[in-house]
Amino acid sequence: MLIRHLRPGLAALFVLFCAVAVQAQPVQGFPTKPVQIIVPYAAGGVTDILARIVAQRLSERWKQPVIVDNRPGAGTVIGTAAAAKAPGDGHTLLITAFGFTANQVLVPNLPYNPAALAPLAMLADSYSYLYVNAAVPANNIPELIAYAKAHPGMTFASSGNGSSPHIAAEGFAGRTGIDIVHVPYKGNGPAINDLVGGQVQALFDSSATMSFVQTGKLKVLGVGSSAPIKRSPDIVPIAKSGVPALADFTASGWFGMFLPASTPQELQKKIYADVQAVLETRDMHEAIYKTGLEPALMTQQGFADYLKKMLATWAPVIRERKIRLD
Repeated sequence: MLIRHLRPGLAALFVLFCAVAVQAQPVQGFPTKPVQIIVPYAAGGVTDILARIVAQRLSERWKQPVIVDNRPGAGTVIGTAAAAKAPGDGHTLLITAFGFTANQVLVPNLPYNPAALAPLAMLADSYSYLYVNAAVPANNIPELIAYAKAHPGMTFASSGNGSSPHIAAEGFAGRTGIDIVHVPYKGNGPAINDLVGGQVQALFDSSATMSFVQTGKLKVLGVGSSAPIKRSPDIVPIAKSGVPALADFTASGWFGMFLPASTPQELQKKIYADVQAVLETRDMHEAIYKTGLEPALMTQQGFADYLKKMLATWAPVIRERKIRLD
């Protein structure tokens, strides 16, 4: 072989050159084929809509098809497992949400190692608003707590067991000492319908439900942010409602992109740079905003740190309130 005939110094340089060339090749040629974005939710939901917006822009940038592959089931476990086991060549990405964090506590024996997926980029977030049916005699958080204590068993709807609205409701109840009855639905749509109809009394949900407030069918009592937000500057943050137990209460849903942790670092950086370029355009901000979400790009490290914080915040709530998926 050629390397045997090179002097030691030159041989070392040759090996280094080959290593750099191998590392650079997947970056310079990426993508070499269609890219799939796995979404572990059914088509039509907000995560799916966000993924399709991102896919369209990346396809235009990469000059390759970027295909959204919906793989719902088992509380996002099926799709997430498929992404975790995919080759680390950058051609399989995952866009998921709060369930990625919650399942690390909710599911005793995950069929994948969460560490097999590297956080790439936070894409958007969505603060949760606390809505109540118009018949509930409360117009702010202290009044709601007083009413709930006088009428134990207040019903809180959610989009399913272990969902972010469910966990937010349990966290709210645990802090304020109220007794609630959780009513899970198969998705936000049926939950909102029954909230409007008066079959249930309260729900944590996104700004997309605000239209029912404008028609007088629902009331919004607060938002799960630590400070007033641009989208709804007149709605009081729950943390600022004057209830000491809620002074640091926040409730929001995040949406982010992951890829197999085996993906070379240089390729991760290249994909992140392309995602960043797409997300920072005005039309992309407007498209995300129309879905009811807030654009919220983070660095890779920032996103990883955020996920650790979310796990530390909500894992105790899941355990203490004995939240289960079934």
